[in-house]
Amino acid sequence: MTRARGSAGHDTSGQAGALTLLVPIRQGHESALAADLDALPGREGSPLARVRGTHFARFVVLDQPVYEGGGQKVRDTWTASRLLFTSNFDGPADRYLEALRTGLADEGDRLLGHCAGYPGSAAAEPWRSWVLAHRIGSSLFFAAYGDQTVAEVHANLELRARLIAFALDAQGLAPAELRSRFQETFPR
Repeated sequence: MTRARGSAGHDTSGQAGALTLLVPIRQGHESALAADLDALPGREGSPLARVRGTHFARFVVLDQPVYEGGGQKVRDTWTASRLLFTSNFDGPADRYLEALRTGLADEGDRLLGHCAGYPGSAAAEPWRSWVLAHRIGSSLFFAAYGDQTVAEVHANLELRARLIAFALDAQGLAPAELRSRFQETFPR
């Protein structure tokens, strides 16, 4: 598995991995990037929904780091705004990086094209090198379903919905009929 610089293995929880990128945005591209992000469809229409193995992912434009007050010895500033991308995914990281490169396709190039030095997604190795150069390790990573893949989570949610529907439909059935319907609906 590809390790982030300084991650010390904090980018895994069960079988799930974390990917965090912090990339400088090209000067004057902040508003265009924000508009492109705002135009992305949500939920199943999101380009991130096409990336196999994605549990959760998010893009955020950061203008400046937040000043933490008196306990912070040095007040950090950036010369350029940053694009933060974070994702929880089914591991291993190398497989996910390739799924991300090909799954985001043109939308990924449009978004990341606003960032400094972006090589485009056509060639795998320059893209992968650029991503890894901007990867930061997690200090703490927790995956709600770290031991389950996205497919397993979806199957469990479907089973839950079926069980709820069964419970509602089976109210008031005699015990023998309840057992019969349950075995019919949920065969082993």
